[in-house]
Amino acid sequence: MAIFLHHSQPWMQKSIAESEARMEQRMDQNVQAVNKRLDAFELQVLKRPALTIDLSSFQAELASLRANVDAIFSTPTIEPQAAPTALADDTVLDALFSGTIKEETCAYTYQR
Repeated sequence: MAIFLHHSQPWMQKSIAESEARMEQRMDQNVQAVNKRLDAFELQVLKRPALTIDLSSFQAELASLRANVDAIFSTPTIEPQAAPTALADDTVLDALFSGTIKEETCAYTYQR
């Protein structure tokens, strides 16, 4: 058995060395493939046109939005409207000319 191991040892060492060399070669190929893909991705990113923003239209849009927000949050000005007095006037006139109102009530009303 010792003789067999003695003769097979160089063969095993050679086989291990060849296997390691193949693994290194495969690793190098894999690294190169990854690098190619990264380079291709980088080129695609660099080829894309840069986004351009028209500053004047952006400022105009922003001003419009501010105006809308100001309009929403501004306090509404409510102008007081005169209450309709026609009904009250008719009621008073009807009471005065119908004769159902007492003179003391009229005097009291007008003394105020």
